[in-house]
Amino acid sequence: PAAWFLLDIPKHIINHALADASEHGGMTFFGFHLSRIWLLIALCASYLVVLTMSGLAKYAANRARGRINERLVRRLRLRIARRARTEKGSDRRSALAAVAVQEVEPIGYFGSSLAVVPLIHGGTLLISVLFLFLQNPALALSALIMLPVQLGLLPRLQRRLNAKVRERVYATRTLSGLLMTSTGIDAAAAERIIDSRPQSALRRQALQVETLERVRIEIHDLKGRLKGLYNYTSNLTPFFFFAIGGYLVVKESLSLGALVAALAAYREIAPALRELFDFAQNWSDARARFEEVTKVLANSTPNIR
Repeated sequence: PAAWFLLDIPKHIINHALADASEHGGMTFFGFHLSRIWLLIALCASYLVVLTMSGLAKYAANRARGRINERLVRRLRLRIARRARTEKGSDRRSALAAVAVQEVEPIGYFGSSLAVVPLIHGGTLLISVLFLFLQNPALALSALIMLPVQLGLLPRLQRRLNAKVRERVYATRTLSGLLMTSTGIDAAAAERIIDSRPQSALRRQALQVETLERVRIEIHDLKGRLKGLYNYTSNLTPFFFFAIGGYLVVKESLSLGALVAALAAYREIAPALRELFDFAQNWSDARARFEEVTKVLANSTPNIR
């Protein structure tokens, strides 16, 4: 509701309070006929009240989101810690410790987004699109004209990115295992070893570091492609929006206030779409990480449930 009023009030400010006095002598506001000055004050005050309420609601949601994130991380780590206590081998306990420290946080931090992002940003997107359709269907179509292109290309890059995220998880876990194994050798005993085992262990670590670097570079490249493609398609949308909206205003098929309100609606659509695309990307990343964590737990002692 706040998103709707934040779009609708500026339309009335331009069409009624700021319009030519010979055309509009004011407006009925909550049952009272107000002059242009008092109408402007009432509309601006209403806008300020709605804006404040919307900001407080988002602030409360963000506070709850942070607490839910930390609680999810804590519960996941405690679950892994309980499983680690039942393991007999030090290698298994070390692997579970690395999972609890490194791989759990991205999963837990995504948890509260499952409710907050669709509610706030998804709701804002739906309200903005509905508002545009009520102003003019052509404006709504022009605002969403690049959406099919984004939905057709971005998921393909996202699937490739998910595969690389899994590969990074494996590479990081392997490197942690190699480092823990090498640091477990007593320094004095290592000096007495004169064969090639210490050197080969160091070489395996160096190769694994190179592998991890390559995977991370590929992930950065894929993220750059995703971001670049999304930014280009999003910035291309205003071309159609201004062309169609300007044509309708020139032909007097659309009021100037409706166009300004439509521009405000589009300004809300672009960030909401970005948040939803990031939400889909983070969801895929968290799901891939969670699958890898459950695989590690599944390889633990079979009789532990």
